[in-house]
Amino acid sequence: EGEVKFPGEYRIRQGETLDQVLERAGGLTNGAFPEGAIFLRESLRRREQEQIEVLTRRMEADLASLSLQNIGAGGADTLETGQQLLNQLRETEAVGRLVIDLGQFVARGPNQVLVFDLELRDGDRLLVPRKAQEITVIGETQQNTSHLFRPGLSRDDYIEMSGGLTRRADKKLVYVVRASGSVVTNKGSRWFGRGGRAEMQAGDTIVVPLETDKIRPLALWTSVTQILFQASIAVAAIQSF
Repeated sequence: EGEVKFPGEYRIRQGETLDQVLERAGGLTNGAFPEGAIFLRESLRRREQEQIEVLTRRMEADLASLSLQNIGAGGADTLETGQQLLNQLRETEAVGRLVIDLGQFVARGPNQVLVFDLELRDGDRLLVPRKAQEITVIGETQQNTSHLFRPGLSRDDYIEMSGGLTRRADKKLVYVVRASGSVVTNKGSRWFGRGGRAEMQAGDTIVVPLETDKIRPLALWTSVTQILFQASIAVAAIQSF
């Protein structure tokens, strides 16, 4: 679907690969954004949904245990925040996105061998968007919004353009989700220098998580917030088609 020359449904032969089907579909259009391609697989969606359901049950149990403890005002805030996260988790549906590098199919020469290829399965979907022009900021900022991509601006520049961080933000764990779905974090990454200077690319989403340390968190809250953010990014990308 999207920016391929002949979009539509294709019957696949056993062992047929993504590269072969792309060739049958005529390749990508001039306006395609291969770095932001979305590849969906049903078996992955089912597995992700099972993980979400397991996390939901764990969080329900942990919140029930916490509610039985003798807690003060701070604990009440923790319960309220936890219930909000739980409600969002209950409403989250897995999409089954597989992160791929579609750009390699476009950039390679006629005699160049692919580093990898992907054998297709029944029900697989490939969505290719138009070229991205924006940077999106979500999470614990004063204003969650999208900004026109401007070369030279850093991750922190876009956060400032969104009004800066809230008091509940965890500035140490801010990360970037590339248009491909891959994640770039502060830890051990050559993309992030001192002072939060990060090389940004059109189509990136900056995620500012909640600093759970300030609200006496349950152990799995960080995992839950990451799932919620990344699910919302994937759903928004799919709904743009």
